[in-house]
Amino acid sequence: MGRHKSRRGGKFDNDDDEFDRPQPEEQDLRRPARPPEIFLRMCRWDEAHRRLDQQVRAHVRQGRREILVVHGRGQGSPDGQGVLGSAVREWCNAHRDLVIEWRSAPPSWGGDGAIVLTLNV
Repeated sequence: MGRHKSRRGGKFDNDDDEFDRPQPEEQDLRRPARPPEIFLRMCRWDEAHRRLDQQVRAHVRQGRREILVVHGRGQGSPDGQGVLGSAVREWCNAHRDLVIEWRSAPPSWGGDGAIVLTLNV
């Protein structure tokens, strides 16, 4: 059995490259873990409202600090204008007992089609 070079800078497959890989602690510092998600895309507001209310309350009971709410950009709406994004933000502003703050999601988590909620746990 010969040793074959991998594509990683000429190292051999059986070389120990444990020190080259970021450790879990380092990964957490570079990129935060994606929080649990509430997926509302393709829902009408009555269904999205029910899901949002039930699931946010469940996450608060479980002691979760942050959650990601994916509402979509509204491109599938009849007039091409999103309804859920603004409705979800209004709901969050009206439920300060549950939601401390919300912010736009980073692009890798959905960008304009999602928000991150900080919950009152």
